[in-house]
Amino acid sequence: MSEGSQQQGGQQQQQEQQSPVQNLTQALTGVRKVQSMFELNYPQQGQAIQMLRNAGDLVWQEIERMQQQQQG
Repeated sequence: MSEGSQQQGGQQQQQEQQSPVQNLTQALTGVRKVQSMFELNYPQQGQAIQMLRNAGDLVWQEIERMQQQQQG
C-alpha cells in the first residue's frame, strides 16, 4: 500500500513541475480521446460530441494564446 502512496506523490510532484501549457496540452489530449471514442461508438450522442469539441477548441485557443505571449 505504501508503494501506491509513493507513486501518487510522484505524480503530484510531476504535475507541479509541468508548465500551464503542458497541463493544458495533456487535458486537450484527454478531451480529444473521449471525443473520438464518442464519435466512433456513440455517434447518436451529437450534443455530447459537440460539447467535447467546443471544450477542446477552447483549450486549444488558450494554448495558442499562451504560446504567443511567451514568444512575443
